[in-house]
Amino acid sequence: MAETDQDQKTEEPTQKRLEDARKKGEVANAPEMRHATMFVGALVVAGGLGAWCFARLSTMMVRLWGSAEDFRMEPRGAQNLVGGVMAETALSLAPIAAVLFGCAILTLFLQGRPTISWSRVRLKWSKLSPMTGLKRMFGTRALVEFGKTLAKFTVIVLVAVLVAWPRAVAFDQLIGQSPYDVGKTLAEMIYRVLKVVAMMVVGLALFDFVYQRRAYLKRMRMSLQEIKDEIKQSDGDPKIKARIRQIQMQRARRRMMQAVPTASVIVTNPTHYAVALKYEHGEMAAPIVVAKGVDAVALKIREIATGAKVPIVESPPLARALYAAVEIDHPIPVEHYAAVAEIIGYVMRLARRVA
Repeated sequence: MAETDQDQKTEEPTQKRLEDARKKGEVANAPEMRHATMFVGALVVAGGLGAWCFARLSTMMVRLWGSAEDFRMEPRGAQNLVGGVMAETALSLAPIAAVLFGCAILTLFLQGRPTISWSRVRLKWSKLSPMTGLKRMFGTRALVEFGKTLAKFTVIVLVAVLVAWPRAVAFDQLIGQSPYDVGKTLAEMIYRVLKVVAMMVVGLALFDFVYQRRAYLKRMRMSLQEIKDEIKQSDGDPKIKARIRQIQMQRARRRMMQAVPTASVIVTNPTHYAVALKYEHGEMAAPIVVAKGVDAVALKIREIATGAKVPIVESPPLARALYAAVEIDHPIPVEHYAAVAEIIGYVMRLARRVA
């Protein structure tokens, strides 16, 4: 059943699915990238930085042993001695610590934007089950990872021995040499070994990163139905959106009909179009369209206007032009000022005669 579901997931994951998975802590993770950065950090330490730190520590130790009789082991003198040794040691090892810390931080960004998932750190009682732990330790995935680690360790040790062996046979020549020369020789050999091993681990890390990325994207694939459901969640269900638009149109039409009795004149076609205009002399710069409609809506506007005794004037070209050009609650455009002014003037003169 699971294989059938996976076969249906043929579409590439959307950005939303990837972001949701990231929030849950599900990201493409290549463990070999961590190992590679740490080996690169060790290579930097061994390639000059370590020798400098070792030389500085060696100089401090020589100074301590060579001037041992000058130190006074009274409370104040002992305190100064210990404080100086700790400060010098910290300053000597600080570059190494900075490099290793920088590599650890770099690991977080090599595989993409880092994220914190609280769901992963939340306490889950199922993880405390001994049976769950045993399945996790001795499961198929754990055995595969153990086999990979063992094979990698064997290859690295073999390569390290092959690189170090030609120089290891000359260790007997270091007898009687100064500590600095011994440390320098060892540092050179360690650097050579780390250089070869780091190149291998970096290559393995790049391969693992590509593999894990492809496996992650394949695992995140979606079916067509999942994409449709995501679009519905993001943009809303089309049926619900249509219903919302329908309700909005009904409310807008109700408000429009309520504004018809306040209109100054209704311009009609005479049967297909109806546009209600409102104008208050001295308060409005131009007449405003408060309602408009065609066919049944136009008929309803005329009925309400007749009941409210709002004047109705037939002007087919003007009615069609105003319906097409002006939205509700907007003033009429300048090009229709003259025609509308003539109609409103006529209505006002008619109202004065009736009065």
